[in-house]
Amino acid sequence: MTLNLNPLICCVISRCARSWVTGSYKLMSKFNMTTIINDDAKVLVFENTYYSLFLFMLCDSDWKKRDYLIFGDRMSVHSLHRLKKYACVLDESLEYMPKPMPRLGQNPLVYVQKKLQQKNLFNAYTTCIGNVKDINNWLVSVPRVQIEDGTSTRNELTLGARNRGFANALAKLLVLKEPVRISRVEKFIVAAEIDAKEEYQSKISSVDMFKLWLEKTSVEKTEILDVFGIDATAFDSINSQFSLLFTQPWSEDFAYTEAQKIRGYKMLIEELGMDELKLVIKPHPRETTDYNKYFPDSVILNSSFPSELITMLNVRVHRVVSLNSTACSCFGNYSDEVIYARAPAYFEFPKKLADRINNMKL
Repeated sequence: MTLNLNPLICCVISRCARSWVTGSYKLMSKFNMTTIINDDAKVLVFENTYYSLFLFMLCDSDWKKRDYLIFGDRMSVHSLHRLKKYACVLDESLEYMPKPMPRLGQNPLVYVQKKLQQKNLFNAYTTCIGNVKDINNWLVSVPRVQIEDGTSTRNELTLGARNRGFANALAKLLVLKEPVRISRVEKFIVAAEIDAKEEYQSKISSVDMFKLWLEKTSVEKTEILDVFGIDATAFDSINSQFSLLFTQPWSEDFAYTEAQKIRGYKMLIEELGMDELKLVIKPHPRETTDYNKYFPDSVILNSSFPSELITMLNVRVHRVVSLNSTACSCFGNYSDEVIYARAPAYFEFPKKLADRINNMKL
């Protein structure tokens, strides 16, 4: 069967278009966290993604002196144990994984108690930094610094928060939620120069992740790699003959099966003429799919580290492929081409999901 990617949908970025991939950003040549956090501050790091945790560790030379509250379902319990080797991880993290808050409808009393406990925990600190827009509790008054978590933060800064009207705002206030969560953030740290809405521009510090990494000592780099469970030598066998595929949690997050997802990726690999013997797959942290089962001849990477670390370890590949993962954006200087396949028909996505993938700005 001959399959053809829709040229109006599929984005292929070659070396000659590299600046489009990496972004022609005017990033800060030097970043100092003390301009945002006072030396004597009592800091709580509230994180739920490997990417934003990594960005924070690059920005804050005192990251080992902070307290950490990990939440959500994107990071593993094993990650907590590795982080505990270097910093204080609050025991409450286990209560905040995989969901930081119970559902109101299941037990209203427990829900309110949890919200009050959250208020007391967070307000004991002078600064909260991390994915703070997900605090979502107007009783929490601690000053907040948002470490970007990728597409979500950047979209809100450039497009603005969605206004759902007065009735929706009132309903959220009544259940101790925040109508416009991003409005509570005082500062943003973003690894790009973005065209933010005017109301946010003065709050944003744009940093260069690669420069921050290069400024780390060998000991500091080793410690960070250890937190994410990375053995740098594991990448020695990957070279410019390999292609790198970033998969995404379609079957975990949507009304979509794992069989459809695997069939779609198999057909995409065939269409692009990629050899599974020369294929590296980086699963999304939220995926539960065992790719070793479906791609026994390929290299399957651990999902528990930010993709940016691959390029920081100077790994170069032939192609980088995904449907619409922003993880590809850092490979402009480390691959011959980056391919965003979007939503080919053979993936059989529901129309609403396919439209969302095809219309996403990359």
